[in-house]
Amino acid sequence: MLTNETRYTIEPTSESSVAVQVFKSGLMAKRKHTLFFQRYRGHVEYDNENPEKSRVELSFDANSAVCRDEWLKPDKQRELLAFVHNKVLAADRHERIAFASERVERKSPTRFEVLGTLGIRGSSKPVVFEVVVLPKGKDRLEIDGSARIKLSDYGIEWPSAFFGLIGTKDEVKLRFLLWPERVMADERKLKLAVR
Repeated sequence: MLTNETRYTIEPTSESSVAVQVFKSGLMAKRKHTLFFQRYRGHVEYDNENPEKSRVELSFDANSAVCRDEWLKPDKQRELLAFVHNKVLAADRHERIAFASERVERKSPTRFEVLGTLGIRGSSKPVVFEVVVLPKGKDRLEIDGSARIKLSDYGIEWPSAFFGLIGTKDEVKLRFLLWPERVMADERKLKLAVR
């Protein structure tokens, strides 16, 4: 049951991040691209007494991806981002990437497996996130999680270069560090009125 005591709002903060790590192959197997999503929102229903009943929904703006790879020159970063927005995510047609949990399994007092559905480019697939949840006082959580997905499951092909000697692995890693905060009913109404 949704109550003020169990609902936390997810919004970007200076401490949080949502990113995907894309691993290179071939001659550049030790390199990776890390793309950060700057705009995302969602909520967590979390009860410390019954964490298995928790639920989470998170969506992020596909157009908000940025690249900060220090090993790429700025013009190459822009080229990579244009490719990601236009070809990989097709962000003009599929603006949102969304995750909704379906089941939470407790592995230890702070570790969980969160099973749910991840939607990318109009395709929804099951995914399992490994998650650590740490309550920070009574009004804040720290949630650190990751999952591995295959691009091909979503019909995404990343091109290889130099006759396949430098390419990209099919499996990528989704990483997030979130700081959801509990929002009281009257505070929530105020936020909605301001938007």
